[in-house]
Amino acid sequence: MDSWKTLAIAVMVLNSATALAAENNNPFQAALMITTIVPAVIISGVTAATSSIPDLFKSAKGDALAFVGSNGEIRGAEFEQASRYYRATYSQPLMSDQQLALAIATSF
Repeated sequence: MDSWKTLAIAVMVLNSATALAAENNNPFQAALMITTIVPAVIISGVTAATSSIPDLFKSAKGDALAFVGSNGEIRGAEFEQASRYYRATYSQPLMSDQQLALAIATSF
């Protein structure tokens, strides 16, 4: 008699699991998820990837200030490393060294 009760409970559990899985087959819910959640995830991922600042730019602030203050005569090691990273990362650099130094000094 106990085996019948166990079998009945197992069948009820399997039926309820199937019913729960079938709730996600609504095409409206799938379309809503694709049009609202997926773009938000993509945008937040891209924003997080592009807003991360290399630490070498943060550590080059002092050297960038010296570069700007000396009108380009003092090139510290950390600013030089940041400048080389910038030139290697962007195939067509958008800023001169003076502009890069000003950007580092004011932003970080």
